[in-house]
Amino acid sequence: MSSGIQALLKTEKDAAEIVNEARKYRTNRLKSAKADAQKEIDEYKQQKEAELKKYEDEHAGLNESISKDADAEVQKELADIKAKYAEKKTAVVKLLVDATTKPTPELHINA
Repeated sequence: MSSGIQALLKTEKDAAEIVNEARKYRTNRLKSAKADAQKEIDEYKQQKEAELKKYEDEHAGLNESISKDADAEVQKELADIKAKYAEKKTAVVKLLVDATTKPTPELHINA
């Protein structure tokens, strides 16, 4: 009977070693999977940063050209406004002078 108990204890010890080996294997696999996932994340991040840098390089001059175009358009509009001012200045001054020196009294529509 003693040999049966010894056999059970030996079997139990072997089973415990197998369970410990399985736990170690699982832990190592989890660490390996985590390291692989981090590596993939880093590669993906580098790829996206490279794409962003390429996009920024391609569109870097776009803002400058838009700014230059806007400035040119503003200058053109200012020139148009100044030309219309110069063209109509004398007529407006004459209208104002006539309105102040020669008033035309009119009856208000509510009176």
